[in-house]
Amino acid sequence: MLNKLREGKSSRDSRGAIIFALLLLAGISLGERLHAQATAPTAPQAGDPAEKVFRNIQVFKGMPASEVQGAMSFIASSLGVDCDYCHVQDKEGTFASDAEPAKLRAREMILMVRRINDETFHGQNVVNCFTCHQGATKPVSIATVLALRAPRPAAAPADSAAAAALPSVQEVLDHYVKALGGQEALDRVKTRIIKFAPLMQASGDTSLNEVMQKAPGKVLILNQSPGYTVRAGFDGKQAWAQDSLKSYWGILSKSQLHSVMRDAEMYAGSRLRNGYSDVKVTGSEVLGDRNVYVIAGTSPEGTREKFYFNSANGLLLKRHIEEPTAFGWFPLDTTYEGYREVDGVKIPFVVRITSAGGAWGIRTSYMILEVHQNVPIS
Repeated sequence: MLNKLREGKSSRDSRGAIIFALLLLAGISLGERLHAQATAPTAPQAGDPAEKVFRNIQVFKGMPASEVQGAMSFIASSLGVDCDYCHVQDKEGTFASDAEPAKLRAREMILMVRRINDETFHGQNVVNCFTCHQGATKPVSIATVLALRAPRPAAAPADSAAAAALPSVQEVLDHYVKALGGQEALDRVKTRIIKFAPLMQASGDTSLNEVMQKAPGKVLILNQSPGYTVRAGFDGKQAWAQDSLKSYWGILSKSQLHSVMRDAEMYAGSRLRNGYSDVKVTGSEVLGDRNVYVIAGTSPEGTREKFYFNSANGLLLKRHIEEPTAFGWFPLDTTYEGYREVDGVKIPFVVRITSAGGAWGIRTSYMILEVHQNVPIS
């Protein structure tokens, strides 16, 4: 959806497009936000049930409002559609209308999936939208005819020698830290201000986009265009968001919350040693034309993650994240390119973010324009 807005497919002006895009990321229409802001005695909280924050909630009653966007993104990516496949904007600017038959059908399917999982899989999310749809609006109900192939060879026994040859988690992370410039150099960086531009608009972007990091674990993300500003931040304990028009309360979906918290890392994967659980080297793979070691673990926020480190130079090339949603795990990939040295520390100047359903989290792919380290940040 964000891509469509950037390509000029929306009739809104640039400021309106930015507002609309941000609110779509949060799963809330501008009309819904303004209506609730005008009528609610207090601003809604992320833990409030969906029916208290959004209009016309039927099958998601009782679900925390912060989880609605994850559920919507999972459904959209499973069917290969955008929001407007089910949702119609009404005259008030909300998406509460039931005019689109696909929305009514979706409710029936959600109830069906719940019933299957409750009755057959003891309440576990084993069956979901993707199980049958696999990226298409119509469920896949018949196998594809495959060309005749030779029988598959029997699986080779695990090579204990190869497994023993894998480096330890500490060795991979030590190599990574050394490749970035060494622990002493990393520890000297107490603050960092990054000016960046969305990758699709890097050559013509006139807005101000900044990430301000402050150790340990604090961040402020600023997106400022003429007449409109959005800020999102994490102070080490709580994440928040607001805009200059006060149309955005600051309710972050879980994916946005996790995205902001990851941006508070002074370098990607810095919490692997101490913050993650079940951390282990799962093997070696080929990523593009480079050999990588893969470290897997579970973040403190509950996301399942894999980190792909270049076995030759130690640098992080890719981060695979699986976000928990009401229906299952939603995948997100971040790749790191164009490392450059700034004050003795290497930083990836091109970061590409992709997911199964397009927009996800707070930021999209970007290119760094400037980096300033150890400058005062209030």
